[in-house]
Amino acid sequence: MKFIIGNIDDLNISDAEISELLYLVYVEGGFTSADMAKKVFEPNSVKDRGFVLGAREEESNEFSGMIIIVPPASSAIVRAKENECEIHLLGVKPKFRHCGLGRDLVSNAVEFSETNKWSKIILWTQKSMKSAQTLYETFDFKQTDEMSKNDIEFLVFEKKNT
Repeated sequence: MKFIIGNIDDLNISDAEISELLYLVYVEGGFTSADMAKKVFEPNSVKDRGFVLGAREEESNEFSGMIIIVPPASSAIVRAKENECEIHLLGVKPKFRHCGLGRDLVSNAVEFSETNKWSKIILWTQKSMKSAQTLYETFDFKQTDEMSKNDIEFLVFEKKNT
């Protein structure tokens, strides 16, 4: 499969598509309750976090995945300090997993961070998200801490940019 990756506006990704993807990945995946999803996955607040990269499968044009790069000045920053960014909400629809899309989205996020000369990227992932942790480690993210947010336990990872 081939994917087109770009800004969600350039790919004409609708709010309904964002909601569907996040629901599939996080609620149906067992990582977030439906009630919590209504609070934290509202499309406008998701888009307001930062630069949202989306992906469409080339042949079907189906919205397949997304990742958010949260810049240092964003009010959505949780742990990053001056000149550091965060990655939020990496998500790939189940039927598009194991095709390299998650890797491509993270690669694009890392490249975007380096292009903007931010010194570090910070992210967190639930302890049970082992495949995400493995993916991040292939990009030299290192676990540096643990945290709790909305009664969920997370592992914190960081990567210094070159």
